[in-house]
Amino acid sequence: MATIAESPEAAALLKLALHINDICDHEGDITDFLPTLLHQLAQLLDVQSAAITVIDSENKQKVLSRYDRGETEISNGSLVELANVVVNSKELFTEADSRPGFDNVLAVPIIRTDRVLGSFILANKSNGNFGDYDRIVVTLVEAQMDYVIDDWLKRQKQLMIETENRVLKELDKIRDESQDQGEALDEMISTILNSVDAQIGFITLYNSDGDRHLPGGKVIRGNRPMSQSDYKQVGEFIRAAKKNHETIRIETIPNSEIDSILVVPMFISEMFLGSVVLINKEHANHFTPQDQTLVESVTGIIDTFIFQEEKFKRLMKLVGREATRDVEEALMGHRPDTGHGQKMEITMFFADIRNYSEKTRDMDPTTTVRMLNDFFNAVTPIITAHNGIVDKYVGDEIVALFTRSTVKGSHQALAVEAALCIQTELDRMNREWELTGRPTIQIGVGIHTGEVILGQIGSYERKDYTAIGSNMNFAARLQSIAGPGEIIISENTYIGLTGKIMARHVGPFEIKGFGESLAYLVEGRSPDQF
Repeated sequence: MATIAESPEAAALLKLALHINDICDHEGDITDFLPTLLHQLAQLLDVQSAAITVIDSENKQKVLSRYDRGETEISNGSLVELANVVVNSKELFTEADSRPGFDNVLAVPIIRTDRVLGSFILANKSNGNFGDYDRIVVTLVEAQMDYVIDDWLKRQKQLMIETENRVLKELDKIRDESQDQGEALDEMISTILNSVDAQIGFITLYNSDGDRHLPGGKVIRGNRPMSQSDYKQVGEFIRAAKKNHETIRIETIPNSEIDSILVVPMFISEMFLGSVVLINKEHANHFTPQDQTLVESVTGIIDTFIFQEEKFKRLMKLVGREATRDVEEALMGHRPDTGHGQKMEITMFFADIRNYSEKTRDMDPTTTVRMLNDFFNAVTPIITAHNGIVDKYVGDEIVALFTRSTVKGSHQALAVEAALCIQTELDRMNREWELTGRPTIQIGVGIHTGEVILGQIGSYERKDYTAIGSNMNFAARLQSIAGPGEIIISENTYIGLTGKIMARHVGPFEIKGFGESLAYLVEGRSPDQF
């Protein structure tokens, strides 16, 4: 011991002790400071990995913090397995025991008044095995950190209780004050989303007649898309939760925009009522056991609100009815002094017939004109029915402007809905044309939202009411990358209608004059059931 006391390491050990004391005295969350402490320990003791584990509210080990010098083969799962051995033995542990990734190890249980809180682990010393000095450091860390970890765990438990009480009060207030059940469910799922920092949430209602799972409440935030396959997968998880009578919590879903998902089924007297579905936590984190416990605790107030006999019947009448909401009157409600023009945000719609030149190469002029007129006569009424303005026809291309929102939806939603309706109408037309021997047609659609200048533009002899600006060029170039039968929308457009459609990321594309840009391929409308 005298040798250690007189060694240069003694000064470093004293500094370490003072640093641990600083952390212990700090009022912030220790998870903000543990990485720095573990970093210093790894450097001081020349080890590859250092970690602290804790036992959570479900009596399971989890890695609270870790630091690795360079790449390591040691997974969190391997650390948890080792922590379980240390905790069960309640003794200092030094045997690697041929564990994958561990060359040598030094671990100690963190104990506070005979209660085991977790473990402190050092793994893979770079030069030789762990010695007396290492054991002194580990003992020092454990002695200083036990009450800090104990205090942190108590705070987490208290915070969870406070959060649960707050959410229950908010849900109870929504239940008492809401006049419309649909709006209440939207507010409830929004409250739950806030409590666990999730991005997407559904409250699904089960219709036993058709074995359907209907979204009674839905909130989708941010610009993460929900593709057709994602919706299908969510439906499978809901059905699995119903079948197994248990919550599903999955951290990673391969080949999906869904990073993590939590599905909590709702039952009353063994009757399945529906589920609460949460998708993707903020900052790419995963749903925790604490999140699961919280959501399971608060779902009781939701099912009793929904499924009282009278309210259940009224809610079923509302399911499937498109929710209406107040929308601001767009500036285009009354056209301004168009001679001066006006800057405003609109949604631009560009569409043209794919392989048009090839299709019409051998056509006589009369047939070509008739085909174009039939096409424009089919799509123009659909555009105007969705409050769009046909800006121009250019050969086989049609340009439309959606300048205002209505009770039917935002101008972004109206433009995309018009595109979907046009594709449906073209499918019908093509079936008729095939019967008469006429060539079928497919279009590519590009839709973008952004600021333009609107006004009467032209000469004294002729002026057209149109839009100009770089965003018109972007929309035109977006259309050029859409394949036959495809609807490609910009990120700006997608943000304005998140939750209304199914879409998936495509690109990035190099768009001339704009650089690399992400876009979304529309796969259809958001389903009214899973």
